[in-house]
Amino acid sequence: MAEVLIRNKDLLKTLDDTLNKFTEHQDLCFEMAANLQPTVPVEEWEKYCQSEYLYELLENDLDHMGFPEKAYGFQVAPAAEKRPEIFEPLKQWTKHTLPMLFGARSNSLTSFYPPNGFVGWHTNWNAHGYQIIITWSETGDGYFSYYDAVHDEIITEPDVAGWQARWYRFGRKDEFDHHFWHTAWTNCPRFTLAFKFPYGDIGGGIFIEESQALDAIHDFVDELESS
Repeated sequence: MAEVLIRNKDLLKTLDDTLNKFTEHQDLCFEMAANLQPTVPVEEWEKYCQSEYLYELLENDLDHMGFPEKAYGFQVAPAAEKRPEIFEPLKQWTKHTLPMLFGARSNSLTSFYPPNGFVGWHTNWNAHGYQIIITWSETGDGYFSYYDAVHDEIITEPDVAGWQARWYRFGRKDEFDHHFWHTAWTNCPRFTLAFKFPYGDIGGGIFIEESQALDAIHDFVDELESS
């Protein structure tokens, strides 16, 4: 895991413009997210971000599907199917325009979390590659946690108000040593974009060396950190 300092004013403006496209429809976003609330009482939701749930999943790591099995938040792709007149342009912006601007192969996540929003422990091995996660928090009242398998330790990084970024390697299902278990929780509105720099056989007869993917994400990180 590596922290990224976003200094590039042009890219910050692009991120702010993207956020504004969603906050304009914040009430609708959170209303649509409400339809996906977990069935357990709200006071129990954070358990999906805590150690007990992680260790339950680790006992059956090979059965894990990669995606989070428990989450509460708005995602643009399914929203575009239900309200295309509003969210299809935003889907196209985040899924196609932003990756081209950022030099990424794809946008792997666009989520807008209301208070009590979360994504439970998961690995993303089904979307393997190097990924950068760029997050905006309204007040910083939230956190991101990941599992350090080497030291059998959960590391929790508090959110900050505004934008912050981190990048990681998400290993394939067969790259057990590179399974990156992580989770996030927020008590305030939180917006997340993730961009993928894959490696290996990515389909269509395309094979990308891991070193190429690593170089590509380093180039993007350098651009984000340039002042």
